[in-house]
Amino acid sequence: MNPAYRIGGFLIAMVAVFGLAFGIGRAVDPGIGEPPQQPSVHQQHTE
Repeated sequence: MNPAYRIGGFLIAMVAVFGLAFGIGRAVDPGIGEPPQQPSVHQQHTE
């Protein structure tokens, strides 16, 4: 087997694995990419 084919196959497999992991991650936690929720009222700290 040609080394170029082996490297190409490895890269294709890596893209498939990371794509699958990304898809599963988005399905489990679809909130990725959304800004975090900020509280509407800020309470002052007193000492």
